[in-house]
Amino acid sequence: MEQAGAAHGGIDVAAVFAALPTPFLVMTPDLVIVEANEAYLTTTGRTRAELVGRPVFEAFPGNPSDSEADGGVSKVQASFERARDTRQPDTMPVQEYDIPDGAGGYSKRFWSLISTPVLDDAGRCTYVVQRAEDITDYVVERRRAGVVDPTELQRRVVEVESDLYARGLELADARAAEAVSAGRLTALAGVALRLAGAETVADLVSVVTEGGLAVVGAPGGAVAVREGDVLRSVISAELGGPQTQQTYELQPLDGPLPVSVAARTGRPVLLPDLDASLAFAPEMAGVVAATGGVAYASLPLRTPNREIGVLTVVWDEPQAFVPAEVEVLVAFAAQCSQTLDRIQTREAELRGARQLTALAELALALGRAESVHELAATVVDRGLAALGAQGGAVAVTDPDDPAVLRLAITDGLGEETQQTYALLPLAGPLPASIAARTRRPVVLHDAAECRALTPDMDRVVADTGCQAWTAVPLESGGRLLGSLTVGWAEPQAFGPADLELVVAFAAQAAQALDRLQTRVAERTALTALAGTVEALQRSLLSEPPEPDHLQVAVRYLPAARQAQVGGDWYDSFLLADGRTVLVIGDVTGHDSHAAAAMAQVRNVLRGVAHHSGGTPAEVLTGLDRAMRDLAIGTLATAVLATVEQTDADAARGARVLRWSNAGHPPPLLVRPDGGVEVLERPADLLLGVDPDRARYDHAQELEPGSTVLLYTDGLIERRGVPLDDGVAWLGGLLRELRHLTLEELCDRVLGELAGRVEDDVALLAIRAHPEDRPRPPSAGPVRLPEGHSALR
Repeated sequence: MEQAGAAHGGIDVAAVFAALPTPFLVMTPDLVIVEANEAYLTTTGRTRAELVGRPVFEAFPGNPSDSEADGGVSKVQASFERARDTRQPDTMPVQEYDIPDGAGGYSKRFWSLISTPVLDDAGRCTYVVQRAEDITDYVVERRRAGVVDPTELQRRVVEVESDLYARGLELADARAAEAVSAGRLTALAGVALRLAGAETVADLVSVVTEGGLAVVGAPGGAVAVREGDVLRSVISAELGGPQTQQTYELQPLDGPLPVSVAARTGRPVLLPDLDASLAFAPEMAGVVAATGGVAYASLPLRTPNREIGVLTVVWDEPQAFVPAEVEVLVAFAAQCSQTLDRIQTREAELRGARQLTALAELALALGRAESVHELAATVVDRGLAALGAQGGAVAVTDPDDPAVLRLAITDGLGEETQQTYALLPLAGPLPASIAARTRRPVVLHDAAECRALTPDMDRVVADTGCQAWTAVPLESGGRLLGSLTVGWAEPQAFGPADLELVVAFAAQAAQALDRLQTRVAERTALTALAGTVEALQRSLLSEPPEPDHLQVAVRYLPAARQAQVGGDWYDSFLLADGRTVLVIGDVTGHDSHAAAAMAQVRNVLRGVAHHSGGTPAEVLTGLDRAMRDLAIGTLATAVLATVEQTDADAARGARVLRWSNAGHPPPLLVRPDGGVEVLERPADLLLGVDPDRARYDHAQELEPGSTVLLYTDGLIERRGVPLDDGVAWLGGLLRELRHLTLEELCDRVLGELAGRVEDDVALLAIRAHPEDRPRPPSAGPVRLPEGHSALR
């Protein structure tokens, strides 16, 4: 028996039992007392402590009399057992049964007794309830009046017994209802455990349909989740299958169906039968036909701060919706609310994490985009794919025609779309133009909204297969760059978080587009400038003269940087006395000032050498003084060499290389036998430091077949590598390549640099071919300036 305070179905059953004016005693099937109400305790003069837990005939032993040796125990016990065993109420005739008076004797009593079984769900007897109406006063009064009318006495007994029987049935019904309610609440506890493991709305609906609906005796139901002004329902298959699920999946919040009304008002909608359902709204006729339902209950799902959805339960039989049943439904809805809130909170956290990750990855990917088409594909295919986007486009304003947008459209929208919509007028009616023109987002949830925007969208929807669209402006630093347009194949609800993500991606795309446009403009300008610069520099590096049997080869490789004129130069020319001058030099700096200084130094050197006709050291000294006097404010390194041949040398087939070094890397000599010598002598001071400092000449005989290489430091300089190591590397390379022609040797040397160098590289190489045989074809023709003084 429930203890005081137990409540079921909204009724405090224990309090009701205690307050009943008729005496009741509750026993187990073994006739052990488990409870007695206050009226019973008052009538018998006993306390609950004296009765509960004791066998009934131990608490109330029989008082032997002349008519009944056991005091009526056997008759009363037989009534208890008949009620227990037959599971039917048992009514006794008037029974004399004395009870202890508390003073060692007995008090004579007459009773009207009814024994009633209490059954569980399986039909087993769980309790025996005795209604014990004390009619002693009535019997005694009638005897005193001399009226001993058995018929009247029995009538009174029957009235009392009928009343008590009815009360017993009421008690049994209340107990049965209590048991059903308790059973449902227990079952809901099991459902709550399963709901705790639900991770998605689909999991929630699965638990509801597989366990929760059975608790309330319903064959089907649905869970609707609120998405802005729309309710998205997941409907159990028992309610008409896929057709019903598709028809009623989306319902407007202001709609007429119970699910919308419950969500809108925050109050349950209870329709107990078919008449109530059909009378609720005309649209319910279709719902009844689709689901086969008769009774419906829609209960709001809410958190303390917001309405999140609706639980709808459908029965195929009428429902009374008594308080106990409604309590179970409300408890069930509360469990679903907690679960749905937890799922949505978790999904929001995961969505936020995914969006942050997507933004970070998008930023990295956009940094690698080399074209507007790549940018569009990156934003749509990699960024907005998380939202299910099918394709999109980046519209860019045309600097040559501000009234036109040029679109880079992703492959997901088709090749025909890419061709048809490559150009759009800025004043046009399509979303890309509107977003760019107004600098405000355009949001179209479905095909109907597309048509409402402009009839032109009918063709867009047909061409692309996309029904929903968003377009947002692309801006950077207040400048309009264009717009980002994204399309979805299916209608979209577009929650606030979705639109925030699109706007965030658009901001990333705008930054990337601005960077890309700036980079393209810079590259275009630099490419044009680099061509001009290289042409200018090469114009200063003229073709060298090639006297008979002396082959001269030159190379120039600009550094990887663009639009910068280097200070490296080479030169070769004939003096009036027939000597061949070889020059390699490097003016400090890598800008227009260095280029101008290099041109001045080169030209002054030519003039000094040609006019003075001195030795290399004398020419460099004259050049240094001229740089000071002409205010050519720069520093330079250089090697100036002359190839000389006296008659005696010619008779031996030999030549002499004479040079002076102004702080430049030393020339390398490759002998005919393959030996390599670094022509390293004490170097003199750089040009432009102290014109009065003495300079010195050095000489080396060139055997027939010898090769000499002059070069600038860009050939041997490597970051973190000593210069001497670079010279040693170059000497080893020349040793390996000595068998090649002079032109091939120069190409192979530069080829070792893999085409990209940190500094300009200039090469000047000579090869002294034997004069006792014809000039080799690989050396090319003799090349001498026409009309030169040396030829006179």
